Amino acid sequence: MVFDLLNPFAVIVDPLFAPLLALKPHVGLFIFSMVLTTIIYGINRLMINRKVAKEIKEKLAIVKENLTRAQKEGRKSDINKFLSEYMAINNQYLRQTFKVIALTFIVVIILFPWANARFSGVTVANLPFSLPVIGNNINWIGWYILVSITGSWLLRKFLGE
Repeated sequence: MVFDLLNPFAVIVDPLFAPLLALKPHVGLFIFSMVLTTIIYGINRLMINRKVAKEIKEKLAIVKENLTRAQKEGRKSDINKFLSEYMAINNQYLRQTFKVIALTFIVVIILFPWANARFSGVTVANLPFSLPVIGNNINWIGWYILVSITGSWLLRKFLGE
């Protein structure tokens, strides 16, 4: 199989998700999308220290408020000071989130080739209208995006965030 050569993880991924192929494409991809969304959400929850992230966001809000005030009042030295402080705090936040982004990217790199190999060229849903660029058919990636955005929103609401 060609996709096995392109995705060395197919040996692991195919037995896990192959049962979804027995379902209709929109149902199988819905389940795949929700599983992937839940994995990504779980990585986020486990790897980001919520307390630290909240503190960093609060510091950013305070510095941004001070920066805006200094800009309105035209204080050049304070603008540079607050801008430097904002960049330093923002770098702390980026360091917190980079490991999550990297791990999420790895998970997507492992799972997306399987979905592409299995659902490429398959019309998952037909729209009753035509959209620019998309047309009136939704492929697997469009369906994944739609389900994952909705699913992550519902997951956050269900877990009280």
